[in-house]
Amino acid sequence: MLKSQEIIEGLQAIVNQNIMFSIGWHVAFYALIAALIAKWKPSNELFALLIGLPALSVAFFAWLSGNPFNGSMFSVLAILVLIFGLKASNQSVQFSSLPFAIAGVGMILFGLIYPHFVEATSIFKYLYASPLGLIPCPTLSVMIGFLLLFRGFGSSSITLTLIVFGLFYGIFGVLKLAVYLDLFLVAGTITLLAKYFLTLRTPGV
Repeated sequence: MLKSQEIIEGLQAIVNQNIMFSIGWHVAFYALIAALIAKWKPSNELFALLIGLPALSVAFFAWLSGNPFNGSMFSVLAILVLIFGLKASNQSVQFSSLPFAIAGVGMILFGLIYPHFVEATSIFKYLYASPLGLIPCPTLSVMIGFLLLFRGFGSSSITLTLIVFGLFYGIFGVLKLAVYLDLFLVAGTITLLAKYFLTLRTPGV
């Protein structure tokens, strides 16, 4: 595995050399959010497949930057979300209960404006150029946020997969890379874990 400083430098290079891709992901997610606000209700299957795409993007940039660990991990994540997504129901997504929906919105916003690694001259830049779709933690934050918002797309397999990835990368970011901002990812993932256990007892939370 790469040393901490090498990982950080690699992540910074990915983020600041691929701003246009980051902008593209923000445009895509802002369009998705606008569609949801306009009452678009995709199926659990379709939404799960859409959410897997940024994981594939993270894998691509990791391989490109010489980080085979992240490349392998996010390739696996993208494949698992694709497989489990194809098995999800064709029913429209349903909102979680209010506390989890609010937590989901918070995680989505956190991923969209994730400020670490970005060389920004103004706070405004974080709204369109944070590293969503480029590096692990903001991407996982948005994915977990939508799972919290929409009852895990009715898929315990996708939920458990994201719990494992969220805890690993959140804890790794805090303890290994000293990116204390990733405590939000850890907290969001624990919230998703709590929701998973509650769902086993009370479906529909």
